[in-house]
Amino acid sequence: MLPFDETVPTVPVPKSLSVSSADLARRFGQLRQMHPDDAIVVTHHGRPTHVLTTVSHYDSLRQVPSGDGSSQPVIDAVQRFADCLRNGVLQIDYEMTVLVANQVAHVMVDHADRSLVGQKIFEAVPTLRRSLVGTYVRRAVASKEPCTAELPSLFRPGNWIRVDVHPYARHVTILFQDITDDVQRHRMGDRREAIRAAVEGHDGVGYACVNTRGHIEQVDASFSGLIQLPAERLRHVAVADLVPVAHRVAFRKALDTVLSEGGIGTIDTVMLNNEGQGVPVSVAMSEMHGSYGSEGAVLLLTRS
Repeated sequence: MLPFDETVPTVPVPKSLSVSSADLARRFGQLRQMHPDDAIVVTHHGRPTHVLTTVSHYDSLRQVPSGDGSSQPVIDAVQRFADCLRNGVLQIDYEMTVLVANQVAHVMVDHADRSLVGQKIFEAVPTLRRSLVGTYVRRAVASKEPCTAELPSLFRPGNWIRVDVHPYARHVTILFQDITDDVQRHRMGDRREAIRAAVEGHDGVGYACVNTRGHIEQVDASFSGLIQLPAERLRHVAVADLVPVAHRVAFRKALDTVLSEGGIGTIDTVMLNNEGQGVPVSVAMSEMHGSYGSEGAVLLLTRS
């Protein structure tokens, strides 16, 4: 008899083959004449607790998939699923043999597609053996310890990867994700912040951020001092309106080129301060390009 377990697949059983524990004792002689593939659900107070089945049926249920190919349909299903993912996926057994490797993983380790499956992971990719990733994999095999780490890429100098190692009952799954863009974005963010702070600390340099229509969204203290107006008064003002009429057409053309075509532009022009006086300046313009396209431009000004 098998303890009843909903996770064990059983054949559909007609209602007539569901008996109480008391009926089982009385009808055992009759019930034991069951069909070899039948199973009888034994209940106690109306709740199923055990399943009565034949030895042949029991033996077929308790067989554990082995390396003879009986588990291949499952592996094939995992392979198809892994090929749909954008992360690199490697699945190995506890003998370090690769069971599943998706296309992204092959690209990341510089191997031809489908060339890793069936090989010992550290023989196929020797770089892993001497790396932290190899240490994490061996630890997962030995102690079932999962881990996550962000590391310099082993295969692309200058790149970064995130590695997740997940041990299971009969295999270890390793996930690779290229995080180079995120790392560079954070690093570049620090650089931009440092550059901005340096510009703000330089009395001879001012900056203004304008939107795609050329209207001021942000200025620093140096720019405000040049124009002799506080930042609040300058916000939403068209920056071209701060240029005298005689220089305005050339300034607008330079700014529109940067806003429409991107890149960097420079121009020597004049800015009007609050007293109506013209201040000669050199202006460098650079497009601000976000995830969804142009977000305007940054203007750096120095007195000529």
